Amino acid sequence: MDEAQFHALYAATHARLWAYVYRLTGERALADDLVQDSYCRLFQLPAGRVAAGSERAYLYRIATNLVTDHHRGRTRLLARLRELLLAHEAAPPRTSEPGEGRDLQAIFDRLPRRDAALLWLAYVDGHDHREIAEILDVRPASVRVLLSRARARLADLLPPETRGQHAFSPALAPRGHGSRD
Repeated sequence: MDEAQFHALYAATHARLWAYVYRLTGERALADDLVQDSYCRLFQLPAGRVAAGSERAYLYRIATNLVTDHHRGRTRLLARLRELLLAHEAAPPRTSEPGEGRDLQAIFDRLPRRDAALLWLAYVDGHDHREIAEILDVRPASVRVLLSRARARLADLLPPETRGQHAFSPALAPRGHGSRD
């Protein structure tokens, strides 16, 4: 990828990639660092490593892997701190940034990380199933089922009165009444 292509990709993807990483981490500074690292890693790849037209999906995969690596490191650190300090078993909840949708962030925090990533990639960033599969390193045929399960888990977390107010509301109907994927 030459420098002009890189700048075009950056301009087209930066805001959405940052929002995706921020939703997975809940921390502005961390999102800044991981997004910057994602672009650096993509730019440093040898020519031809990423198939033409797959740069965006590969970039999201890099970012997803960096978030996962960060959380693994944080998990090990928290486990050690709990052991040393005899702290509570659960890590303290993250706090939302002012004006960043505290309710949505709180719900996303309660979802398994892969579910949050699936829902964000599909419904916020608009990735197709093939791209989601590439980003999350799963089989493309699995994405539909994984999304269905993620929507069901999200529906369980939403207050009943808000379930019909979302872009994917048919899937958020109470169990047994939703659409079939």
